[in-house]
Amino acid sequence: MKKKIGYNQFFVPHNVLEDVKFQKMPLSARYLYVILCKLANRHADYDGWFYRSLSNLEIDAHMSRNAVSKAKQILVKNKFIDIKRGYYEHSRLRTYDYFRLNGFRFKV
Repeated sequence: MKKKIGYNQFFVPHNVLEDVKFQKMPLSARYLYVILCKLANRHADYDGWFYRSLSNLEIDAHMSRNAVSKAKQILVKNKFIDIKRGYYEHSRLRTYDYFRLNGFRFKV
C-alpha cells in the first residue's frame, strides 16, 4: 500500500512555540498544547472546537489527572486555548470540555 504524502502529520503553530510566555510555561503545559494540536487536527469542527473528557486527555497525554488539570489552567490563563463546558440538554448534567486552540494564523 502506497502512503499518502502528509498522511500522519499535524500543525503546531510557530508563533505559539516561539512566544516567550509559552517557552516559560512548565513542560507539562507545553506538551499538552502539542497533544491538543494533534486532537484538533483529527476532531475539530469548522470553528475549531472539539471535545475531550479529562480521562481521555489523561490517556492521550500519558499524564496524571492533576497534571492535565493544572496544564489546562495554565494554558487558559495564558490564553493559548479556550475551554467551554458541555452539558446534556435536558438534565443539564456536565459532560465533556470543548477546546479551541488560539494561535493559528493562516494566510488566506
